[in-house]
Amino acid sequence: MKNFISRNKYIILTILILVSIMCYFITQKNGFHEDEIFSYGSSNYKYDNVYRWYGYAEADQDILYNQVLQGNLKEKISNITKYIKDNSSFQKDENLSKEIPIFRTKEEAKSYLVIEKNDIFNYFSVYYNQARDVHPPLFYFLVHFISSLFYGIFSKYIIFILNLIFFVSSLFIIKKIMKELKHDELTIPAMILYGASIGCISTVMFQRMYMMMTFFGLCYLCLTLKLINDNFEIKKKRWWIITILLGFLTQYYFCVYIAIIFMLISIYLLLNKQFKKWFKYLRVHIIPAISGIIFYPFSIEDIFFSYRGLGGTNEHTKTIMENINYYFTQIYELFGFKNILIFIIAILMFILIFKLIKRNLQKISKEQLYKMLILIIPIFIYILIMSKISPFLGEKYTSRYIMILFPTIAISIIYMSTFIFNKNTLLVTLLFSIILSINGFINNTPTYLYKDNKQVMELAKANSDKYFVYVFDNYFTHLSSMPEFATYKESIILNNTIHDFDILNNDKLRNSNEFILCIKNWLNQEEVLNKVLTSTGYTDYEVLLSLNTDVEATYYKISK
Repeated sequence: MKNFISRNKYIILTILILVSIMCYFITQKNGFHEDEIFSYGSSNYKYDNVYRWYGYAEADQDILYNQVLQGNLKEKISNITKYIKDNSSFQKDENLSKEIPIFRTKEEAKSYLVIEKNDIFNYFSVYYNQARDVHPPLFYFLVHFISSLFYGIFSKYIIFILNLIFFVSSLFIIKKIMKELKHDELTIPAMILYGASIGCISTVMFQRMYMMMTFFGLCYLCLTLKLINDNFEIKKKRWWIITILLGFLTQYYFCVYIAIIFMLISIYLLLNKQFKKWFKYLRVHIIPAISGIIFYPFSIEDIFFSYRGLGGTNEHTKTIMENINYYFTQIYELFGFKNILIFIIAILMFILIFKLIKRNLQKISKEQLYKMLILIIPIFIYILIMSKISPFLGEKYTSRYIMILFPTIAISIIYMSTFIFNKNTLLVTLLFSIILSINGFINNTPTYLYKDNKQVMELAKANSDKYFVYVFDNYFTHLSSMPEFATYKESIILNNTIHDFDILNNDKLRNSNEFILCIKNWLNQEEVLNKVLTSTGYTDYEVLLSLNTDVEATYYKISK
């Protein structure tokens, strides 16, 4: 059975089944997190990364078009660097500087999400948009590339295609990793345990760079295991350099993960006085690091000084231990352990594993021990670091910061089983992976599906000829509602904490009989509703829709 099931055709069949699972869940995705919409906007919106409520040609854009992006390439780069650091030296049109909300058309909203024909393959715009953010640009380059192929179209399938490519590629890297672990017969259980987990499905559904980062993390792990097998001799430098460079340009948290592994390998080499090997190892890390900084110098500030960098701390008052517990709870649930019976069995299995490993410890070779440590230790150190520096920790959608660990956790579980079972390891791990995956589907659902948003879009389509008033209390979360703004006749976005609602006393609403109002549920509904009615002179309202999950908003029809 061992030789039979490990044949390539069964691996391909497993991959096809896992891809089918991903394709099923993408059909269930009806809405977006604001960061997901930011992926499209920052990749596709010309020279801006956020959809503004006060008109496209505001002060910064006016400066950008007429002053910054002038001259040859060298002058443009110099001006951009100067502009991002301090734009006070550029002349502003004060009339454009006023952040006064205005009604914006559905066409303007759509332009944030899609690429127009004249802007296809405009990578300079993507680079500039990311220079204003805290993430490297590679993921956005690829989103821009796919969007350019389908210019004028906004679809959840654009980034899904990208994520699916890196997901399938990750499965093939898992196959290579199991081969480096000298247990390629366990490839299918490892693929199932990872690929059919709720955590992996959530990674593919989340339209950000985390599936891409996971792929490069797996590539680096594979190279490291090969390094151990080759007695720490680096034989293919280019793959190290390419992997590290592309991972660096995908997500900075990738650097945290590989830095941990780098330190572990370095400690071993230096303690064993293998300095020549260490210098070669160091060189294949320095070359891509310097290359990445030269290509994207803004990374220095992003990594060391931004709120997402090493100087950042999470924005909650919980202790480090509470944050660590949060991440382990996420792993426990996203791998299908969300069931008290399964949890008890898992504890009993842990005790059994500990006893069996202790009994068989003398049988473990030095090479196997190194591999086990390289798999397991970075998981715990990475979680500890993320508990300190990752932002918004404890909120519903923060499992993203540990997504890079999910395949390594699955591989570690399967690899550890080889030290426990002398016979029938394949059968046991295969059954374990399947049962755990089924339990995950029964007791949990992938995140980032936003199923309730289907009702929101049905409401928008039914009222596409009406004006839309949207009330929230920050500067960014309105991006999740971009598909709505691209559906209603015109929309106005109001920040309840800073805007004067008298803005609503205008000809557009005065000459209409009714409009649609959206108020985020965390605001005082009665207070905001009264402000809107008072400002517009409208007297009647009807609750059309109220959702407390995902969308977290109440929709009203306001009439005279």
